[in-house]
Amino acid sequence: MSQLFWLRAETKEFEYRRALSPDSVKKLINAGHNVYVEKSDVSIIKFEDYASAGAQIVEENSWINDAPENAIIVGLKALPSELETYKHTHIYFAHVYKEQDGWQEVMTKFKNGGGKIIDLEFMVDENARRVCAFGYWAGYVGAALASLFSDELTQSKAIKDLQQKRSFIDKNELIKFVKNYALSTGNGIVLGCLGRSGKGATDLLRDIGWSVIGWDKIDTQSGGPFPEILNYDVFVNCVLAMQKMPPFMTLELLQENHQLKVISDVSCDPDSDKNVLPIYTKATDLDDPILTIPSKSGDISLVAIDNLPSILPKESTYDFSDQLEEFLINYDETQGPLKKSLDIFDQTMNNLNN
Repeated sequence: MSQLFWLRAETKEFEYRRALSPDSVKKLINAGHNVYVEKSDVSIIKFEDYASAGAQIVEENSWINDAPENAIIVGLKALPSELETYKHTHIYFAHVYKEQDGWQEVMTKFKNGGGKIIDLEFMVDENARRVCAFGYWAGYVGAALASLFSDELTQSKAIKDLQQKRSFIDKNELIKFVKNYALSTGNGIVLGCLGRSGKGATDLLRDIGWSVIGWDKIDTQSGGPFPEILNYDVFVNCVLAMQKMPPFMTLELLQENHQLKVISDVSCDPDSDKNVLPIYTKATDLDDPILTIPSKSGDISLVAIDNLPSILPKESTYDFSDQLEEFLINYDETQGPLKKSLDIFDQTMNNLNN
């Protein structure tokens, strides 16, 4: 059945990615679907590339007033908060199903507008594994920032230059940039090393010539705290807990003697009661990338940026789009990952009503 997909522009600051690449758009059109693509001044991909793929090009944010009711609005990050209601079916990362800050307001807008969410985070297969994720590049960039800020002598300049740079053409440019500021030799520990983001973090540390050790579910499933983490230069957390467990790290533990210089929380879940790193309460961003945690053995820098792949926007866009395209080409809300995500939407809506 033919669908109308509307790729909206991203409104989150410094978000350069798109949910779909021109290659995927062309495949959707060849499969008989209609695709509208909004212009965007910040997108890593030029709108002319989407036009060449056959998409109909429209103005930024025009979906709000111009998209037909049957349009499926595809994006990545938050919808404009100033809207009073949300209509349409929206495919994006909503960040509301674990009762994050503001979840009731978002769900109320969908209730009043008659819209619905297909949350990308909750599109899962029969093994409850996400079918579309930026995980690898999130881990890669998360580890890059951890190592980038590892040398206190160059940290201030690294922050300033990163803020000016904002994003990189490809991973080779990022690696070269990191090596200019990081410790010449170092070691890191990655928790969740066998997942997508864990593999990305491990690869980055190896790409810059560091030694790295990885822990996965068998090592972390009982929860922490884990004092062993203190023996590494950087700690990259790639575990996103779906249920409460004893935290991996505490502020008390960080007061012990340590080698640790930087924590990069790739999972970045500070406003959830399932957060395995309850040592901070708010995500950081490129304008203020580091939270300093005072410690008797030397201050520790914490990085917790929730849109890490936007620092490598082109590679992460194409990778993610390759994963998403098949579910749009064969769009079916009655089965598979789309239905599983919609079921969570319905459950959350019922919780709101109760």
